[in-house]
Amino acid sequence: MIQYSAFRTWQAMHKRSNNSILALSVGAYHIQKEMNQAPDPKIRASTLLNAVPQTERLDVTVADATKIFGSAAADMAVLAIPQVMALHIELCVGTIKECQRFPALINKRSDPSDWSVPTLHETLRFGKAETVADELLGFCLKWRNAMMHGAGKVNRKLINRWNRLSPAAVARWESLAGRPFTYTKVDMPPTLGWPEIMATLAVTKESAYEINGRVRGTLTRAQWAEVIARDYRDSTAVGRRRFNAAPAGHGAAGHEVDRAVQRLQGHAMTYYRDLAMTPVELKVGRDAVR
Repeated sequence: MIQYSAFRTWQAMHKRSNNSILALSVGAYHIQKEMNQAPDPKIRASTLLNAVPQTERLDVTVADATKIFGSAAADMAVLAIPQVMALHIELCVGTIKECQRFPALINKRSDPSDWSVPTLHETLRFGKAETVADELLGFCLKWRNAMMHGAGKVNRKLINRWNRLSPAAVARWESLAGRPFTYTKVDMPPTLGWPEIMATLAVTKESAYEINGRVRGTLTRAQWAEVIARDYRDSTAVGRRRFNAAPAGHGAAGHEVDRAVQRLQGHAMTYYRDLAMTPVELKVGRDAVR
């Protein structure tokens, strides 16, 4: 799959977030299990976990610590879901900035960092119909807003967004989370835990791959050649220096060789193999962004 620079950066950060959240989930599970096996619920938790750094600050009994780790997932979700959504928004901004280099793709020229998030999402549909991932991303955005501005409590906007989801979107969310979006009433926290965190991670991942596919189908080969050249040039200081180096050298048979284009070919084969760009196309792309 073609992975332009913004997508590769997002993918690496998304993987790190996913692993970090899983690590926290595993850690909370094991500590809660340790608490449940304590011989006396009145023992101080810090005594039982004395080998774990920072537990001296946990000045509660084992019984109380069990409750704390049992509710940790809900508290973690209030922090994790906005972070996951912020990461996805960064992908949208980076993608639009790349596409703004080609006026025919995106006419709006202002900095996408200042756009509303719905505008970012709509722009990156490139006129195509809304998908299930698009619907769920809108729902996750409302949830993120409730967490950031309403202490994680359900509000009317969030309920309305859930109720407007198509049956396919509802079914997809329930398959990802293993349960439906559940709440008792407005101004109360919903059912929230690791399932909702992992479902949000999955939704943003599906959306990112859709965006990647849309960009792939929207750019022409000449535009992709420019993207590849710019990606190689800006990826490292060494890449920039080599990109701007004297172009000509000589091969074994005495033929003139453009070393910069050769290096560009290597970059294209690594990250853009599916495009099968020719040296001529890459040279034109390199010349366009020099």
